[in-house]
Amino acid sequence: MGRVSAEKSAGPAEAANASVAPETYLWPLVALIVVILPQVLVPARWRDGPAAYVPIVEAAVVLVLLLIAARPGPVPQAARPLILALIGVLLVDNTLAAARLASQVLHGIAPGGSPPTVDRLMASAALVLATNVVTFGLLYWQLDGGGPAVRFNRVRPYPDFQFPQTDTEGLAPPLWQPTFPDHLYLAFTNVVAFSPTDAMPLTHRAKALMTLQSMISLTLLVVVLARVINILPS
Repeated sequence: MGRVSAEKSAGPAEAANASVAPETYLWPLVALIVVILPQVLVPARWRDGPAAYVPIVEAAVVLVLLLIAARPGPVPQAARPLILALIGVLLVDNTLAAARLASQVLHGIAPGGSPPTVDRLMASAALVLATNVVTFGLLYWQLDGGGPAVRFNRVRPYPDFQFPQTDTEGLAPPLWQPTFPDHLYLAFTNVVAFSPTDAMPLTHRAKALMTLQSMISLTLLVVVLARVINILPS
């Protein structure tokens, strides 16, 4: 009787989440590690940036996510401001790195006073764009609908992004919610297409962030590719 009455008194969010597992933090960790490794392993003579403290900040984000993932029970909402602050540092530095690289290309001078080479430009642009995708993917993941913990508990009714699975019946299970791979794909397509593809931004902050990400990638790709084409032998 006690169990039955408890089930009856549970709200719709608790009943819905009873059969749904919380989101794993494995994929955010993998994405960060994949971005950190080239920044540490690629020799400085082959690329420009990012700043030396960026891998340290990324490692701090990895540590925070590891601590959250290792903690039993629900994800603590109190950890979200720290994660957002660390992601914000990465976002600012990535924007500055893109501006720095674009300035070097436009002035035709790499660090040390030598002209930029094709290999150096391509490696630098790839690092900046990869960091761009992962950083914005993490940001979308943490902001959408209040973050993974709030989405799981269904506390906030309105999301920041509209995914096809939440809009069209039959594309996914009834209780489907976006996870980090969905937000990472959103960030990737926003870089290469400069616009939303399958997921649409609904809130002002989502639209502003997607605009900023597209502006960074568009400026970098146009400037770097134009310089690379000019350097390559005809």
